[in-house]
Amino acid sequence: MKFVESSLQLIGGTPLLKLRKVTSGLDSSVLVKCEFMNPSGSIKDRIALKMIEGAEQRGRLRPGGTIVDMSSGNGGPAIAFVGAVKGYKVRIQIPSTWTASYNPENRIKMMKIFGAEVSPIDLGQYKDLLSGLSEQQRAAAAYGLGMKTCYELERDNPSFWWSDQMSNPDNVLAHKMGTGGEIIEQTDNKVSAFVASVGSGGTLLGVTQALREKPSSAGPTKIVGVEPEDALVIEEWAKSGFLNDFLSKLGVPKRKYIAEQIVEKGLPDEMIHIGHDEARAMANRLASEEGVFCGLSSAANVCAAIKVAKGLPKGANVVTVCVDSRDRYYPEYPNENYVI
Repeated sequence: MKFVESSLQLIGGTPLLKLRKVTSGLDSSVLVKCEFMNPSGSIKDRIALKMIEGAEQRGRLRPGGTIVDMSSGNGGPAIAFVGAVKGYKVRIQIPSTWTASYNPENRIKMMKIFGAEVSPIDLGQYKDLLSGLSEQQRAAAAYGLGMKTCYELERDNPSFWWSDQMSNPDNVLAHKMGTGGEIIEQTDNKVSAFVASVGSGGTLLGVTQALREKPSSAGPTKIVGVEPEDALVIEEWAKSGFLNDFLSKLGVPKRKYIAEQIVEKGLPDEMIHIGHDEARAMANRLASEEGVFCGLSSAANVCAAIKVAKGLPKGANVVTVCVDSRDRYYPEYPNENYVI
């Protein structure tokens, strides 16, 4: 008999799919890593497992402990899933409202089904604190308010551990050792460009580290970052220092965010911004033409990958990631927006 002992063993090892219909007319190939095939349905399963096991190894997380973190979407369900299998309590902070049509109803349901306690953040309570901020800054501040709560919970409760996906080095390591290594093997180390949305930064930096340590036989790999037009993590959160400045005002000690590390390393080689309408149209095409049922972050990645592929010669491989499935965004349909 062939079987696995735990659903955690099903994390990673996702297939690489060559797109054909939405890339018609291109000389180069666009290959997508099907991360929606992870057990909880997203790429974040990889980092949840790596961060939690890292905390166990360092003695920061022990039996009976509680995991806390801030999430806008996929991180929360993934941490809830891995925490449940390992027997930990999980408490997730999530914005109740955020940018555009953001509605986390289905993500909240998923976390609760996995047994997590979910605390939606009512931004209406912080009107004075958010007054006068730009939309970009408000988005960062909303995330920061959840991080403040996580910091305080960990500070005041010895059995609580904040996984802190925005700055946890195991986030990067999960993609360097896992996602990046798999891409190298699956492409026979022939990657002309790697395209990924920035988000917490773990996928972009981790895969880049793997590709740079084992240079592609196709020549230098171009690294391309993708962000929504109205949530510029690299420019407005990292380069400006706004998030750390805002958290300092809230009493949270300065941390080194992965997005800041990306900037310090001179990455990405190119940044592409994708609008909501463009991402939504591609998500619809991927479902109806390729049978890929993915969310708008994945669709934005594909949009950017196609733009990059248009400038590459025949035989080049552009690799990107389809990070999750679309079902977690049903409450926003048909007006889902591309958010981090």
